[in-house]
Parts: sequence; structure tokens; C-alpha cells
Amino acid sequence: MYEYHGWATIRESTSFEEDEYQYGLVIQHLREYVYELNWPTGVLDLRAVNGDFQLWIAGLDNHKHVSKYDPIKVFRKVGEIAPGSYGILYVRDSDDSESFNQFKVYTLIRGKVMENDDPFLSPFIPNIEDEKP
Repeated sequence: MYEYHGWATIRESTSFEEDEYQYGLVIQHLREYVYELNWPTGVLDLRAVNGDFQLWIAGLDNHKHVSKYDPIKVFRKVGEIAPGSYGILYVRDSDDSESFNQFKVYTLIRGKVMENDDPFLSPFIPNIEDEKP
């Protein structure tokens, strides 16, 4: 299984005071990107919450997507379009021979995505599931 859960707060820049016009352009660009993806499974949603935009992504697929539907690629694209954005993406790929038993945490900070080890839910077995008898 390929499981992913993430969120990102969308920021046009890292400045405390953003340019509203530029922010609007960034949001329009992200809306177009999300619409063009036509996300096939799970959830991919961009919406305003108390005046700021947030992106949510989550799913549980049989296998990792090797195309534009990779949630890590989505996070990287958010960082390109909106370099002040920040967020977290948790991913577990049970088909990955090296890391099948752990979540990876991808952080989006200042437009850059970095992979980190998960200290909370991993190892998946025995923390979440029992070992097979």
C-alpha cells in the first residue's frame, strides 16, 4: 500500500507582509495546477481558511504513482509556485524494500522539500500493526 497524508499553508513569500496581488496570482496558479492534475484517488484540495489558503492531500493507493500523481511531486510543485509555503507530508510505501516498515516525513520549508525519518509512527510493525504469525 502507498499511504500519504499532508498539508501545506500557502505563502507567496517568506515575508510577514505579503503582496496581496502577488498572492492572488500564486493562488490562481495553484488552482490551475490542481485542476489540471484531476487527482484520480484520495484527496487533493486547495481552499481558503480564515483568509489564508491551505492545500490538503491524502490517500491510500495500492501502489506508488510514478507519474504526476506522486504527492511528493505535488509538494515540490507547491514550493516552486509559492516559495514561502510550509507544511508536512507523511508517506509510507509498503512496496519499498528498504523503508516498507516506516513512514517518511517530507517537510516543505521556504519552498524546499526535504525527506526526514518519522519519530512517531515508525516502525509501522510493531507500533501500528502486529507482526504476521
